[in-house]
Amino acid sequence: MFLWNSLQNFFRLPQQQKRLALFFTGLCIFALAAPQLAPASAQSTQATVQEILDGNQVFIQNQRASLNAVAKQQQQVRTGNSRTALLFNTGAVARLSANSVLKIGQCARLKRGTVLINGAVNACSSGITTGVRGTTYLLEVDELGNQQVKVLEGEVIVKRNAIPLIDEDDEPTNKPTNKLSTQKPNLISPTTAPKVKQFTAPPSIPTPVKNPASSNVNTQPVTPQDNSQKARPLDPLNADPANDKPILKIEQSSQPTKQQDEVVLKAGEKVEVANGGAFGIIQQLTENEFVNLLKGNLFQGFTNQIPGIDKIQAVFNGLFPGVNFPISIPGIPTPNIPIPSLPRFPF
Repeated sequence: MFLWNSLQNFFRLPQQQKRLALFFTGLCIFALAAPQLAPASAQSTQATVQEILDGNQVFIQNQRASLNAVAKQQQQVRTGNSRTALLFNTGAVARLSANSVLKIGQCARLKRGTVLINGAVNACSSGITTGVRGTTYLLEVDELGNQQVKVLEGEVIVKRNAIPLIDEDDEPTNKPTNKLSTQKPNLISPTTAPKVKQFTAPPSIPTPVKNPASSNVNTQPVTPQDNSQKARPLDPLNADPANDKPILKIEQSSQPTKQQDEVVLKAGEKVEVANGGAFGIIQQLTENEFVNLLKGNLFQGFTNQIPGIDKIQAVFNGLFPGVNFPISIPGIPTPNIPIPSLPRFPF
């Protein structure tokens, strides 16, 4: 009834007041929706520890972390045998698997391990950076520096870093030094030098001279002839002299193949990136891969469900129709409130 009276009062207003009312109504709606439209490029300046599973081996700057501990910008979160869930200041959620290292900054940089990210935060590694907007995906970095991105819902742009991201603690310890070596060279004393045995050439054996009278060999000197036939190139097809025919030449391209700078992954796709930044072929996640991810350590055991799990379920059902979704999602109870019938308009 209140809604009906408000509509009647609205239509009775003058035209200018109607415009003002519509303007302020739209402004309020935009203000309410603004948090949902936050750009994915917003910097993640801190992350709060929400959950710790499988022990207490979660560390912030090598200090053991507890629930609600905060990792600030340029600090790293490291897990041993434990798993953890993080909440970024942008509202995004991340889950770290065991034996992972994540550095908080302009992008959530994964140095080692696996991270599951949901929401508006960009992740990166030494060789790649992801650009997202409200999506769910995984980033993996193995011990050799190879990377892999798997998208469960939404869309991810994977860009190759022009310059690899390297911290001071990532550089190798066996750096070259400019100090002169203090080890003395192994000099051989002249008195102890090994004696060299001199080689004496054997006496030359005289060559017998043939009697020119009893030989048919022409003893006149032979002048060298210009054999231009042998100097010509051969035809590669029949091994005969080319005879002024064009020689077939196969030239290899000296320019290396240009690597891709970025790829776009859609829901249910994955790509591998080598340590040097070369992209592999975009592939579709198989049913077993998708199911194993949902049954893996980044989904099972956590108290709080990952936001947008219903969207992941919609993608899974679209890719594999007829297959049961491996995660049980409790239904949202709807209150039993009677809806009043709207009165009929007189026109």
